[in-house]
Amino acid sequence: MTTAFYMFILFLAKVLDNTLNTAKTILVQRNRCLLAGVALGLSNFIYLSITKDIVTSDSTLALVIVSIASGVGCCLAVTLSNRFSKDRTYVNVILSDDKEAMKEFRDFLAENHITNVATDSYTLDWSRKSISITAYAQTKVQSRLIDEYIERSLLKCKRVIRKN
Repeated sequence: MTTAFYMFILFLAKVLDNTLNTAKTILVQRNRCLLAGVALGLSNFIYLSITKDIVTSDSTLALVIVSIASGVGCCLAVTLSNRFSKDRTYVNVILSDDKEAMKEFRDFLAENHITNVATDSYTLDWSRKSISITAYAQTKVQSRLIDEYIERSLLKCKRVIRKN
């Protein structure tokens, strides 16, 4: 029982270590120096403690558990970062030959307060005018609204999405 408890504690410690280490990298990229330093200090303390225990225990099972926990900790940090990060702006460029459908789409964007720019464009064969729309979805909700509108409507379009 004590070996199982020890392995469980070792697993949790390594998950915490890798979560902190990955969080440190994310915090550095976001220019959060103080938080990155704290995360690094805690991560190093846990890492060195685990290393000392593993070297003195000479256990292959402990190595396997620590290795698996490393991956779990990394995934946990990235998941938490995505969950709590600010929404990205998704720039949607939508092109279609159906001018009336594009007008309705533009109206939908306006009703939902999604910033957009509508410009004159021409069909592929240059025979008639249409509208191209650049929509700036500033939240995941706005992006989802655009996705759902295009899926539900009869609008046949070319859509290009760029993350900012």
